[in-house]
Amino acid sequence: MLFPAQFNLADLDGSNGFVINGIDEFDRSGGSVDGIGDINGDGIDDLIIGAASADPNGNNSGESYVVFGSDQGFDPGLNLSDLDGSNGFVINGIDENDSSGVSVSGAGDINGDGIDDLIIGAANADPNGNNLAGESYVVFGNDQGFAPSLNLSDLDGSNGFVINGIGQNDFSGRSVSGAGDINGDGIDDLIIGASSADPNGNNLAGESYVVFGSDQGFATSLNLSDLDGSNGFVINGIDERDFSGGSVSGAGDINGDGIDDLIIGAASANPNGNGSGESYVVFGSNQGFATSLNLSDLDGSNGFVINGIDEFDGSGRSVSGAGDINGDGIDDLIIGATGGDPNGNQSGESYVVFGSNQGFATSLNLSNLDGSNGFVINGIDAGDRSGYSVSGVGDINGDGIDDLIISASSADPNGNSSGESYVVFGSNQGFTASLNLSDLDGSNGFVLSGIAAGDNSGRSVSGAGDINGDGVNDLLIGAIGELIELIGLRSNETSNETSAGESYVVFGRPSRRVSLVATDADAAEADTDPGTFTVTRTGPTTAPLTVAYTVAASSTATSGDDFTALTNFIEIPAGQASATFDITPIDDNQVEGAETVTVELIDTPDYELDSTAASATVTIADNDVAPLFTPFDDDFTGTEGRDVAFALAGNDIVRGLGGSDRLAGEADNDQLFGGAGNDRLIGGSGNDTAVGGTGNDRLLGGTGRDRLVGNPGTDRLVGGDGGDTLLGGSDDDVLIGGAGNDRLSGQGGNDLMRGNLGNDVLNGGAGNDRQFGGAGSDRLNGQGGDDVLRGGADRDVLRGGAGNDRLAGELGNDLIVTGSGRDRIVIRSGQGFDRVTDFEDGQDRIVLGGITFGQLSIQQRNDDVLISRGNERLLLLQNTRVGDIGEADFV
Repeated sequence: MLFPAQFNLADLDGSNGFVINGIDEFDRSGGSVDGIGDINGDGIDDLIIGAASADPNGNNSGESYVVFGSDQGFDPGLNLSDLDGSNGFVINGIDENDSSGVSVSGAGDINGDGIDDLIIGAANADPNGNNLAGESYVVFGNDQGFAPSLNLSDLDGSNGFVINGIGQNDFSGRSVSGAGDINGDGIDDLIIGASSADPNGNNLAGESYVVFGSDQGFATSLNLSDLDGSNGFVINGIDERDFSGGSVSGAGDINGDGIDDLIIGAASANPNGNGSGESYVVFGSNQGFATSLNLSDLDGSNGFVINGIDEFDGSGRSVSGAGDINGDGIDDLIIGATGGDPNGNQSGESYVVFGSNQGFATSLNLSNLDGSNGFVINGIDAGDRSGYSVSGVGDINGDGIDDLIISASSADPNGNSSGESYVVFGSNQGFTASLNLSDLDGSNGFVLSGIAAGDNSGRSVSGAGDINGDGVNDLLIGAIGELIELIGLRSNETSNETSAGESYVVFGRPSRRVSLVATDADAAEADTDPGTFTVTRTGPTTAPLTVAYTVAASSTATSGDDFTALTNFIEIPAGQASATFDITPIDDNQVEGAETVTVELIDTPDYELDSTAASATVTIADNDVAPLFTPFDDDFTGTEGRDVAFALAGNDIVRGLGGSDRLAGEADNDQLFGGAGNDRLIGGSGNDTAVGGTGNDRLLGGTGRDRLVGNPGTDRLVGGDGGDTLLGGSDDDVLIGGAGNDRLSGQGGNDLMRGNLGNDVLNGGAGNDRQFGGAGSDRLNGQGGDDVLRGGADRDVLRGGAGNDRLAGELGNDLIVTGSGRDRIVIRSGQGFDRVTDFEDGQDRIVLGGITFGQLSIQQRNDDVLISRGNERLLLLQNTRVGDIGEADFV
């Protein structure tokens, strides 16, 4: 399994994640955390951490910290005091007791410049003289770099802007989030909660505010009172003391209409008893919004209400989009209810509600979740308060399905309130009506245990995006070390806690599933003709992977007697998805018939086995025929039946006629003609000619400069040593050059051609051929058909010819001529600098192996386009203009 059932955050060591240390006592960093996308435009995701009690400009003015992602690795610990602009930066609150950073979030790309932005809430700020009305701050991302610190007072419209709350004691910014593109204009929007606002005269009913993104720029500040439907709108809570907007989030596209939706929590609402809690889904629309929306007007067409179950459950305490956790192609959502009592008082519950394109009723009772429309996730112990923070985390285990995280910051795994968080894996195999967090076992999710008593790890949890650039999403957990609520402190109320806070990044782990097939299941003692097993892995290929295997007891061949002993492990190199190993028969001169070698993969913690392809078998054909054979000298013509003939010394001519013959030339320069039937022709030493005739023949050249001709039938031609010529014939043949400078011609059919050692020439002919140059400076010519050409090591020339070809120069600096058709050129880091002479924009495309488009540099170099990754030159497109090359040209 990729993850153990239980993971201690104390075990983070830089390879599996790292710890982010707060700066000063009382800062409580980690009170809010979030992945923010790529804010510095380097192609790697970044994250943000809030410390609402930090004191940059007076007590509790608050700080937030942006930590940049990197594909260069992380140390086990990072001190936020070490952020210097190159690895991240500090964002300073403005005034004493503002509590900036009480809520932080990625905002998507709200200004439409192609770079992600972020939002910070300061719920205790006093804009426009309105005490505790609250402020929020949007900071724009940019690819020009950041200073070590940014003062929120310096936002001027060009680098971000301030969003001012409306009324006294509204606490706008208590919760902030990106909302996706809720109005369908192609630009991301955001949502701000003001849980203590008084809409429609309803005291503390709460309000939320959607602010639309725009590529037309923003002023230095925006008053939420100025939202008019064109720039955003207000969402009004329903009843007194509902505190709607205490948690807000984008929900993805939960109704499958192609437009993002949002969710709002009101943990104190009373649908099924006091404080049972409600959540509200508001559907996005490209038809526009009025100035305000009353949550009481949700009717199933514009959104719907989600009702909590029992008194004091507090459902909606935390709400979030969950991504697509059930793999049906529609986004889902998650709701936390810290007061739920599934396994003791306040053990807590969380609820996953599945998205659907079949519509929703006006309301949904969480008690009606049955596995088909969602499911309940039950906390473990009394007082854990699971569901305190919930979030989607993307795909953390690399199986292609989104996962989610739930926190229980009051759980006691390593002392009172050390805190736990729980990752629940998504699945396309369905869910039951309920899941107990105590049942997470590494296969369906895992537990993340806080380090020390009082840490309250899980105070805030979130997906972090892919912060280490390995292609798999990571997650983020905050541990502030205190239990009180910061927002809602009035006059001189204070906290006596003394925690700087920590946050923890836990790296996702790619799904490394390995499989085994016998790509050449037919071996033979004759000329020790090998069989081949291929081990293939899924997931990232940036690092090598060692796969263990064993020879099964069911094998009839004996290791060391019938075939060369195996090592019982194989390494798939970095950058490669597969590797092969051979079964090499031993010619034992014993008549024993065909024997089998069955290989079984061994499961290790580094990968999972594909249960449908964990074993494979190669059959070794015996070359010892009892007891009649014909020795001869000079000239031999067999019968129409099966002949076995061994030439003596001299330049001999051997004719098999009909039947499946075995003809061996032995020494000197021989001519072997198989005739009809499935023949085996062995040249031996000398410069031999072997002609298969009709039938499925095996031609082995041996030493010397041999000429092997397959003719009709599915033939296998192996040149052996020396510079050989191999002609496949009209059907689907296998041609293997061996040592020496060989010339291979597939002719008709879909052929497999391997040059192996030496400077070889491979000509595919008609058909869809696969060509592998191997070592040496080879020339690969696809000619007709849709071909696959792989140069292998050294400086090769690849010519696609007609058809839609796939060309990979691989190791060495190679020359590629695509020819006609819609061709694909494969590039990988560390495999040389290739040239393409005839790239056709709009027709040919470049396949990125282990590289993302965002990591590339594309520059004009005289008449050519140079494609690089950092200082590594990858590809030169000759006679091409850089303006013609964009992301659409890459796969």
